[in-house]
Amino acid sequence: MSHSLKNIRIGGKTIPAQAVGFDKDGTLFDAVAYWRYIDRLRLANFVSAAGAEHAVEWSKTMGFYAPDRVDYQGVLALASTQEEIILVAGLLYRLMGWPWPRCREVAGKIFADADDAMTISEAFRPQAGFPDVIPMLKNQGFHVGILTSDSYRRTKACMEQSGVVGILDFLITPEQVERGKPEPDMVHKACSMLGIEPSGMVVVGDSVVDMQMAKKAGAVAVGLVTHEGSRQALSQDADFLIESLREIKVLAPTE
Repeated sequence: MSHSLKNIRIGGKTIPAQAVGFDKDGTLFDAVAYWRYIDRLRLANFVSAAGAEHAVEWSKTMGFYAPDRVDYQGVLALASTQEEIILVAGLLYRLMGWPWPRCREVAGKIFADADDAMTISEAFRPQAGFPDVIPMLKNQGFHVGILTSDSYRRTKACMEQSGVVGILDFLITPEQVERGKPEPDMVHKACSMLGIEPSGMVVVGDSVVDMQMAKKAGAVAVGLVTHEGSRQALSQDADFLIESLREIKVLAPTE
């Protein structure tokens, strides 16, 4: 595949690029629907371990109150799974007074059991424009992949369900880098794999940490506006803002 720059149209602006990296939750999939689903499973496991009287403490820690009251700058919205596990271990230590090794073990089991009980097709609902945007970009010679704070196993399963895993050029998760978002490591790893400069990478995401990751890496930051207040938050770091993945279009060479 050629590594030359090609024109891509994003939100009415023409951008020369070689690759597009997408965040997953909130960008390719409806974040609130996923958070509601996974939080219900994890909370049930937490209550089983710590008692129903501590359910409110769980919600305060995660920054999510069912059915859809979300702290978009909070733990559930932005933290990696490993960060969430450590926070829950700390919560168990404070509430239960267990030895730290037990707290860490129980916290890990809360998340692992929720993952095992998850049905991917129920948890992840595609955003408008996905998965169509992936083959559209690939067919026009762009490298395309995923840059997510979610786990590799779950991300791959989501891509398999969507029918695009076989055409992705990269799938980068926290397990593969030293530092997760908002640090630039994921972008740098993807660019190293592709043999391109970060300036040739367009990063599309719905959160501030996506934009910060892109800017620190030297990539183009495209913010997807998904909720009230996100336009203002994203605009501080984003180069471009869009309201739908359908605003990403490929231009013919003469356009």
